[in-house]
Amino acid sequence: MKRIAALVLVLALMFSFTACQNGDKNVNANQTAEPVATKTPEEISNAAQEITDAKEYKSVYRTSFNKSYASFNYFSTAYSTVRSIVTNCIDGLVEPDIYGVYVPSLAESWTANDDETVWTFKIRQGIKWVDHTGADTGMEVTAQDFVDGIRYIGDPLNDAYSLRVVRNLIEGLYDYYWTLDDIDSGEVADKTREEVLASFDNTVGVKAIDEYTVEYTLTSSAPYFLSLIESSMLLLPIEYDYAIELGEDFGVDNEHMLYCGAYYISAFERDKAITLTKNPLYWDKNNVTVETVEYQMIPEGTTSLEMFKRGELDDATVEAEEYLSMKGTEWEGKLIPTERSLSTNYLWLDFSGANPEFNTFVQSENFRKALQYSLNREAIASLRDPVDPQRVLRATINAEGAIYDGDGVDYTDYAPLKAVKDTDYNKPELARQYMEAAVAELCDENGNIKGIEAGKVDYLPVGTFEVDAKLPVTVIYVGTDDENEIVMAQLMKTMVEEAIGTDLIDFQIVCFSGWTYGTVADPYNYDIYFDSLSTGYADPSGILTRMTTDGAENVGGYDVPEYDALIDQALNAATFEERLEKFAEAEAYLCNGAYVIPFISSLRGYYMTNCMPFTSPLTLYGNSKFKGALVMDKPLTYSEYQTLDAAYEIARTDALKNAD
Repeated sequence: MKRIAALVLVLALMFSFTACQNGDKNVNANQTAEPVATKTPEEISNAAQEITDAKEYKSVYRTSFNKSYASFNYFSTAYSTVRSIVTNCIDGLVEPDIYGVYVPSLAESWTANDDETVWTFKIRQGIKWVDHTGADTGMEVTAQDFVDGIRYIGDPLNDAYSLRVVRNLIEGLYDYYWTLDDIDSGEVADKTREEVLASFDNTVGVKAIDEYTVEYTLTSSAPYFLSLIESSMLLLPIEYDYAIELGEDFGVDNEHMLYCGAYYISAFERDKAITLTKNPLYWDKNNVTVETVEYQMIPEGTTSLEMFKRGELDDATVEAEEYLSMKGTEWEGKLIPTERSLSTNYLWLDFSGANPEFNTFVQSENFRKALQYSLNREAIASLRDPVDPQRVLRATINAEGAIYDGDGVDYTDYAPLKAVKDTDYNKPELARQYMEAAVAELCDENGNIKGIEAGKVDYLPVGTFEVDAKLPVTVIYVGTDDENEIVMAQLMKTMVEEAIGTDLIDFQIVCFSGWTYGTVADPYNYDIYFDSLSTGYADPSGILTRMTTDGAENVGGYDVPEYDALIDQALNAATFEERLEKFAEAEAYLCNGAYVIPFISSLRGYYMTNCMPFTSPLTLYGNSKFKGALVMDKPLTYSEYQTLDAAYEIARTDALKNAD
């Protein structure tokens, strides 16, 4: 609790600090002597090259992890660190270059049919699987390894993680998977497992046309398929016989895996250290600049920032309170703003919970809009970025800068979604007006809520709560015991009650240490809770189809047929641009009705690094790669970053214009 109190104090300091900036949220003590904006593109590019050429580089990159991992099985792991490690050890069919343009990886070329339902990839010849010593196993990566990857994840016994998108997209995989699942559960008795497994090649839409050609047949048009290959580990190859022979031991440690990427896991000390070593047989080894990647377990009681300052790591995140503590020190000039986040933080509202007061009011759009307009989003964003909180704000569900049409127009700039993106929701006076309108709808002149009775709300194991069926409306925010979320929840309580008024709303906070989807979200044991969703690939469907009335992410239990109809229209659109138009209408409808309330991105404010930026693949949707990374012997400064960033944006604009 001491740290929570410190965070609250930090927030107060943030406001006093930003107030001194006279409205300039981008002031930084490390502005370049000659602003980048005054230079020509050629001067900027030359200055960036001078910075790059002047550096000394090393062959080892040191980073960190903070928890133990039971397995490196890339098909079943949910852990981001494991997925990041494996991304560097198992190559996919394609990868983005440093500008985010897709280029060949294990596939040297690819084609799609006119409606983009059939994708064909030509695999490079001579790619070898290596073991944990980097030795050639004698086994080659072929088209069959990609077919067998789908075969592996299609078996429920292999417990593939986040299977829904791929399972629904590849023709026949949905029925194949659920038939096996029904056999395993005893619901189907007229087929055997062996019969269904034997049917895979004839029923599932992935085939090895020849030894080096793999073809995917999809259930619907997927112009975004390359971005899905980047984002989903379920489309990676596997040496099937090797994995099946190992069974549950596949990926249990570095010695029970095979590798075909830029690195292999050469050492694994559980709870201590993981080492990646450059693959000597890698097809693109000349572009692998870092020889060794060392992961260190962060000891309890320390932080990555402390380790970075001691010279033990090459990167570190900087939280808000850490940022402010570094002002005026030697480290201030090395604080770099985090570039982007495709993950959106939002509030779920429970339309099906046991609290009769909230359940009555949440059906009213006026009440939902009262909540929507009561949040001072910039104040909340200041917990992430105390200097420039506006860059953390996000009012849309899908992220800006993640999805573009054929002309390079950002999806979030499609009408009417652009109006949502540009709306200023920090209007407490509107919050009060909307709440008064909701009260007029739902209460009598004495403040009694119509149609309900006083009683006890059972949200066990979260807790039980008494409600009196009168104003103020009782709202139960159920959060975790994470210290940062507690601070955010306390801010929200203050904002909501000040904007709407404690005579009309009673915002109660429950910090539940046993918070899981199974204890809180699924059984509707909440009125409001905080969550996040990420734009997983270059199409709005990745999130929006999951938020329909019967969608997997509709944990609030709302019923919005108008939204469902717009999603159907988007999925059946004739062109990609029409598809984006309908998705934008659908997303705007959900946001304007405040069925969910997105308010900030998951962007964490700042970091320090010894890595030269913009040298590795721009993995918007997937995990970061070390390929091409340049690791310096000293930290990057903010002034250097400004020049490098400006030069990169010039080059990226040109690259995107010239991309197919």
